[in-house]
Amino acid sequence: MEVESMSLAAPVSTAVPSSANDDTPAHSLQRLPPGSIPRPPTKPLYTFFLWLVALLSCLMPLLYLGLIVGLASLGYHYYADWAPRGRFNLLVALAWIVPGFAVSVMILFMLKPLFAPRAQEPDAVPLSPHDDMQFTGAVHALSQAIGIRPPHQIRLSHQANAWVQFSPGLAGLLRGHKTLTIGLPLVAGMSARQLVGVLAHEFGHFAQQGGMRAAVLIHGVNRWLESRAYHPDAWDERLRRWAADESNGGYVQLTCAFTLWCLWLTRMLMRGLFQVSFRMSQRLSQEMEFDADRYEAIVVGSDGFADTALRLRALARSLHEVDQLNRKIWREGKLVGDLPATVGLRLAQWTDDDWRRVAEQLDADDETRYWDSHPADQARIANAQALRAAGLFRDERPASALFADFPALCRSVTEHFYRGLELEFGPRNLVDGAQLLGLGRLPETLARVWDGYTNGMIGVAPLLDPSEGSRLPASALDWQGCVDELRRLGPDASGLWQRLERRREKAGQLSLWVTLIDLQVDFLMPDASLPDGARLREDHAACVADDTPDRKLAARILAVSARRLQHAVAALDESARSDARARLGVLQHLHDVWPRLQRIFNEGRVCLWLHGGMRGDDPSLRQHVSRLGVRYREQTLQLLADLDGILLRDGPSLGQHLRGRCGRLSSAGGDDIQFIQVTSPLEDAFLELYQLNLAELAATAHAAEQRHGIRPIRLLKRTV
Repeated sequence: MEVESMSLAAPVSTAVPSSANDDTPAHSLQRLPPGSIPRPPTKPLYTFFLWLVALLSCLMPLLYLGLIVGLASLGYHYYADWAPRGRFNLLVALAWIVPGFAVSVMILFMLKPLFAPRAQEPDAVPLSPHDDMQFTGAVHALSQAIGIRPPHQIRLSHQANAWVQFSPGLAGLLRGHKTLTIGLPLVAGMSARQLVGVLAHEFGHFAQQGGMRAAVLIHGVNRWLESRAYHPDAWDERLRRWAADESNGGYVQLTCAFTLWCLWLTRMLMRGLFQVSFRMSQRLSQEMEFDADRYEAIVVGSDGFADTALRLRALARSLHEVDQLNRKIWREGKLVGDLPATVGLRLAQWTDDDWRRVAEQLDADDETRYWDSHPADQARIANAQALRAAGLFRDERPASALFADFPALCRSVTEHFYRGLELEFGPRNLVDGAQLLGLGRLPETLARVWDGYTNGMIGVAPLLDPSEGSRLPASALDWQGCVDELRRLGPDASGLWQRLERRREKAGQLSLWVTLIDLQVDFLMPDASLPDGARLREDHAACVADDTPDRKLAARILAVSARRLQHAVAALDESARSDARARLGVLQHLHDVWPRLQRIFNEGRVCLWLHGGMRGDDPSLRQHVSRLGVRYREQTLQLLADLDGILLRDGPSLGQHLRGRCGRLSSAGGDDIQFIQVTSPLEDAFLELYQLNLAELAATAHAAEQRHGIRPIRLLKRTV
């Protein structure tokens, strides 16, 4: 993608310009004449092959049922014609019992995928015409312009996607009743033109008439086979719990383990059928996407297709970022109150580098493999641009202007999503999007001062040790000498803290694998290879070693920075010096307690990993997990009690501050695993407190350096 297309990086404004009621994007869309979107010529051969593949796909479940019937018939003929008869003895008894048991078990577990309940996704929120008449009218106008019947129902979702499908049940397929589902994050981050283009694409699928019904049959079969083949159901989960529960006894556990093995065989069969059906249909699915893209280009113009493709990728990533932060803040008992608006707000915060990375991903998507369900984005962009369509709707106002009360809909969808996940929430624990996106970040003004003072040379971990400033060789440097030394080290420090953070994360993963090896647990590495114990121990030791070049450089930078802070504190007046020394004292306490806290929480993470992924293993492993959980609780409670003796500047103790970040602490009860989960915010809270105190002290030092004429690290302003 050329640089010019990066103009999409400018965030969509959320303010609707003042205008007459009949000059909204919705009313502009309603003025499209019915049937104004020309349809492409029909392709009889394509339609024939589509229905042929639909027929073959429908044969996959019939083949599966045929195998069940065949097994039942084999069992019947065995007992009717082939089973031994005559004098009763042990061999005759086994000949009658074993085949019947084996066939019965196989039939039972082949029938299970037909009846076992599946985990359900939270439903979308219905939007009745009375809730938003102007948007409903706009959707109906777009449908009629394309030449299809309007959707029977409109639903709103929290996802960054939109789709149209036949309404559930046979009536939806036969009568052509359609349900339009719109992800409100798309509305929050798109222009009206882009959103209408996405809707035109989805309606374009249904303009394919009978072909769409064939595609629905194909995708329905594929979804059913895929869900049965790859996703555990409620019966699987129940059996795993029974197999892991020692109170059930050895025979029950053995029976459950055998049953799980039978289920695995059943899933292997389902996977084979799914692969056959899936591979037959994907080439035709690609053609359907090209056809639907044509409608999008005609409605909103070929020149906007690439921008919409880029925006869709960006919104998906923005939703993922917001979701990760929301999961993180939920550990503190909080949730964001408006999920779609927060996604749009996060997108507005993106830097040029963020947009450039997404654009590079879009540019790289230039190869369509035969088995892909969708063509490569670059092929779709080229196909749309080749049409050179001017577009009938080119309104660049925010997509939210299509709705009468978009914020109310966002809140309703967000709360509906949380209720579907069975999360407890209320006005007191719902936070706004700005607060969520500010999680773990310094306030904007303080962040600018921090960046100017440090020039990006100080990260979060390892922590600065104020006492290092009083030791050689750092103690030999004068004030300007400290700054000059940091400027000299600057080029070598590029990417240093990112590398250290990746090494810290890798050390946590390696500690899990080393623990499994110590416990003699059989497992495979992520690449399906057997673990090399000696290599893993060597890698773990390298990750935690203090004598690596990066750790030595970080230690040098932190020691010089500590000395630099000492010079600044010494130059302050008495009242400001007292406050700065108190901050240095807090930083010293945080540095000293960090290794202890890190060791405790590393053990807690290992315990959660073992509990979550290995609960069906031998009793000795479960006992080890139990001991780890008990030890984690004891050590964490003792740590918090010890931190109650460290007073912060604003009054509460360090221990009280950290407890306050665990909003669900009281829900743990006596469950040690639950206790680990609800205290997981402690590490982030600890590091955020460290960063805030250090940044505030750096702001004081920065002002002192300006007053005393100390030349900063960055002598020339960097250009972008």
